[in-house]
Amino acid sequence: MLPRRFAKLAFLATLTVLLTGVLAAAPVLAKNASDPVINDCLNHRAGLTGHYTVAQLNHALQVMTAETKEYTNCSDVINRALLAAVGKGKGKGGGGGGGGGGSFLPTPVIIILVVLVLAGVTFGAIALRRRRDPDRDPDGATDRTPPESTTDRTPPESTTDRTPPGGPAPGA
Repeated sequence: MLPRRFAKLAFLATLTVLLTGVLAAAPVLAKNASDPVINDCLNHRAGLTGHYTVAQLNHALQVMTAETKEYTNCSDVINRALLAAVGKGKGKGGGGGGGGGGSFLPTPVIIILVVLVLAGVTFGAIALRRRRDPDRDPDGATDRTPPESTTDRTPPESTTDRTPPGGPAPGA
């Protein structure tokens, strides 16, 4: 067992830590306690029990502390209530359109991924074409000279017939 002096010291240290925690949490609780929407959310985790205006819901989202946003689901609950309140205010239009898809990736990220995949496929096809035909220019022209046609050639001259190219000489 600890001597009496160490027991008192341990008790005072514990009491100091507890009071510091309570005092640190007091401004957070007081800040959230001033808003009835946040209070309702903190007291009823499943959802809001009262009916609030769009302005009250927006105000609650604006004054909500970072701790409440991070460690509770109140921001989600209030956002759902806000969407429901705004949806009711739109009137009796035709049938409701379908909600968003629910992808785990944001739309800009999906677009960037699709562009990167298409670029990869395009450059892969270009590399394959160059590998199959390395003499082809990127412009599509070829560096190869066409093979000489055999129809344009004149037959080789025989060694016995030595007529000049202009035909036989006059008088010969």
